[in-house]
Amino acid sequence: MQYYFIGGLGGNGYHLAPLIENLGFPVTFLDPYREMIQTENDLRAWFQDQIGQAEEICLLGHSLGGDFARYLASEFPQIQALILLDGGYLDMEKILPLEEELEGTASFMQQQVFATLEEAVLSELGDGADPTPIARKAVEASYRWNPASEQYELNLDLEKVMALLRLRRQIKTYKIPLADLPVLFIGPRYQEEPEWRKEALNQLDRRIKQVLLDGLGHELYTEAPQTIAKEVNNWLQNVHK
Repeated sequence: MQYYFIGGLGGNGYHLAPLIENLGFPVTFLDPYREMIQTENDLRAWFQDQIGQAEEICLLGHSLGGDFARYLASEFPQIQALILLDGGYLDMEKILPLEEELEGTASFMQQQVFATLEEAVLSELGDGADPTPIARKAVEASYRWNPASEQYELNLDLEKVMALLRLRRQIKTYKIPLADLPVLFIGPRYQEEPEWRKEALNQLDRRIKQVLLDGLGHELYTEAPQTIAKEVNNWLQNVHK
């Protein structure tokens, strides 16, 4: 079995590293946000290029990456296990209109500018305890220097991000049946759940193993890599029996 991970928007390999260390096996980080992916064909072609001749795949996806992972699991028979980390289950139309999502994303990206990388690290990780070297690297890898504005900006291209957000709406991942594929869903359990999330969780296929964890947020695999790795490994042991 080969393991691949599609991160959420803004995720990079450094974010994933602590989870890989706790899992105890290699996982390849996939980054669709570097490509112009506008259609389902584009998405399938991109994924095929990433996996090459791999015959048995366990695909993990976080957030928006979970949406694409669920779609790809329905298209590639090589994918024999699917792990969704708080992704692949929401009807975004019930949360906000597409144009509002696009405008909000563009506004956020334009605001995330810093004079130095240290400012970016402080903004993301706070000025409390010293960040771990890997957490610092994860933030630093999320930014690039713009010589025109003489500032650090998010290392993302707005047009490519917009194309992927539009594609998520088109493929309506939350509706995609997963047949007999083994699927694990891990998400946070909030004290006050919004109605749209309650409804989405209730509508998850009952064959999907659902694990909700207290005290964690949306970035659960970076917040608690040991906990997530334990849940994943326990589930994989049962899948491989």
